[in-house]
Amino acid sequence: MKRFNSVFPFIFAFTLFCLNNIHVSAQQSLKAYLKTIDNKVSLSYIIQNKQGKILSMSNSDKIIPSASIIKVPLLIYFMQKASEGTFSLQDHYHLKDEDKVGGSGELQFKPAGISVTYEYLAKEMIRVSDNTATNIIIKKLGLKAFQKWMKENDYSATQLNRFMMDFDAIEKGKQNYCSSKEINRLLLALYNGDLLAENPSLKVIEWLKNCEDNTGLPHLLPDRVAIAHKTGTLDYVRGDAGIIFGENPIFITVLVENFSEIAEADSIISTIGRLAYLEYSK
Repeated sequence: MKRFNSVFPFIFAFTLFCLNNIHVSAQQSLKAYLKTIDNKVSLSYIIQNKQGKILSMSNSDKIIPSASIIKVPLLIYFMQKASEGTFSLQDHYHLKDEDKVGGSGELQFKPAGISVTYEYLAKEMIRVSDNTATNIIIKKLGLKAFQKWMKENDYSATQLNRFMMDFDAIEKGKQNYCSSKEINRLLLALYNGDLLAENPSLKVIEWLKNCEDNTGLPHLLPDRVAIAHKTGTLDYVRGDAGIIFGENPIFITVLVENFSEIAEADSIISTIGRLAYLEYSK
C-alpha cells in the first residue's frame, strides 16, 4: 500500500502533463489514429485553413452520396437568390399535405395550411435537417437552376439530382452527390465572401451554428469552441462538414462509408475533429 501511495502522485502528475500537452503531438496523433481505423471503413476527408491551404486530407476527390450535406450548398444558393431580390426571407408559404415527407424534421407533423416564412424553412433545413422544408426550398429555387449554378461555379462533384426521400428516384439510380473537397471549397467561399455579401454570409454561418446534431464534429470539442456545420446520414454514409472557430478557423469535411453502425462513424468523425482542432486551430 505504501508503494502504491508513493507512485500515485507521479502517475497523476504524468497524466495531467499528457492532457495539458496533447496539442504538441496532435498531428502525429491524427496520423496514428487514422492507422487504427478498420480497413473496411472508407474515409474521405480534408482539413484547410482560411487561406485554403490543405493541412491534411485523404481521398478528398472521391464522389460520395451526399445525404443531407447537400443542404449546405442549397442554403448558400437560397441566400444568394434572396439577396438578389428573387424573393424575401419573410415571404410566406402555406404548407400542403403533398409537401410532407418522412425522415428528419418536424414540419411533416404540422397541419396543412399553416403559414411559414422562407427564413423559417431555411433554418429548419439546417437545425433539424427538415426534409419537408428542404423540398419546399428546392421547388422554390428549381432543381435544374440549382444544378446550373453549381456548374457555373465549377462544382462538378456536388449534384442535386432528386428531392429528399424520393425513393422512386433512388430506385431509378438518381442520387445526390458531393466530395469532401468541394464541400470544403464551398465553406471557404462562404467564409471569405466569395459567394455572398457579408451580412448574408454571417446569417448562413449563424444558421449552421444552430445544427442540433452534435454527435459528429462538435462532440469532442471544448464547449467554448463554436462550430458552424451540417451533418448527413444514410444507411451507408455518414458525414459532417463545418467551420471550427478556434484561434485559427479551420474548415473540415469528413465522409465515412462502410461502417458497421452510425456510432462507429460518429466516433471516427468526432475524433478527427478533435485532433484537427488541437493541431491546426489552437
